[in-house]
Amino acid sequence: MRRHAVVLLCCCILLSGCAQERVVDQINILQYMGVDLEEEKFKLYASYPEYIKASGGQSLVTTESNVIYGVYTALTSKSSQPVEMGQMRTLVLNENFARKYITEIADIINRQFMKSTKASIVLTDQSTYTIIAEASKKPPFFLSELIDQNMDHGNTPNTNYHTFINQYYGEGQDIYLPVIRVNKGLFQMDGVSVFRGDDLKLRLNANEGLYLKLLKDKKLAGEYDFIAGTHSMYSFIILHGKSKINVKEDGRQAAISLALSIQLRETPRQMNIQSQGDLNEMKKQIEEKLSSEITTFLIRLKQNRVDPIGFGEKYRRQHQAFKEKEYYEKIYPHLLFEVKTDVHILHAGVGQ
Repeated sequence: MRRHAVVLLCCCILLSGCAQERVVDQINILQYMGVDLEEEKFKLYASYPEYIKASGGQSLVTTESNVIYGVYTALTSKSSQPVEMGQMRTLVLNENFARKYITEIADIINRQFMKSTKASIVLTDQSTYTIIAEASKKPPFFLSELIDQNMDHGNTPNTNYHTFINQYYGEGQDIYLPVIRVNKGLFQMDGVSVFRGDDLKLRLNANEGLYLKLLKDKKLAGEYDFIAGTHSMYSFIILHGKSKINVKEDGRQAAISLALSIQLRETPRQMNIQSQGDLNEMKKQIEEKLSSEITTFLIRLKQNRVDPIGFGEKYRRQHQAFKEKEYYEKIYPHLLFEVKTDVHILHAGVGQ
């Protein structure tokens, strides 16, 4: 037993000797960064906590450069202490910037210039200064926690540095990034943007963002509202579930199955959840609605020649001689979708 303890102690000493000591109140640990493109100049906005003052506040630094890599050099030159990017949680890109320089961002991340494992990337159609400045008024990590909460429990699909790099450099799939906005101090996730290669091709609304999440994420959760008929309102929470996608070997048909457990929040007044017949009818209407809407969503993706789901990647697994350009020109436009949804109603809500 003593021998094991000595070995463990030696390992700890060796590991601590290899680590570079960084005291938190002697460095600037970036939380958020935003990048804009204004009049052919790159502008970077960075936020970090004020540990020394113990105020719980955050400082905002603004830099600019004529070259994209220059903004990081300018950031260091404006900082009174070493800048630590390894713990950065959120990178916000202006859409105009992303349309032109998504390749450079992928290159920077891939070379581990920004190497935070927890960082997420989001887009905005506003100035990133608006987002970062407003987030700096909030408690530390407010913005990253808001994004994480929406990915874990809301309708925003899960994305981070790893998924971004995998989508950019992988074959048979396209990049998608969540969109965020702020209005009068209130932040809101505002759909998803989808790229085709380096081009920003399509903007998805909140419901379409949920459909993408249901087909891509491992943790399926979210909220959904719809009207059936004239005045029949449904509202429910997706608690958990799983999805499965099978693409036939010829690539002409995709079978998609969804199994979801939900909690009802609002149901049509004429329905009685105590009645098994009415409960079965509600289950049927919800399943038909989701299957229909997801099919329409997939057709829209296909018509716009974007593939955030990764049907091409699933086809590639079955064909060693896969050629991405040929697949998206000759096979993907003819892909048919069969969506089946199975809903399990776990809870019916208070007062229903």
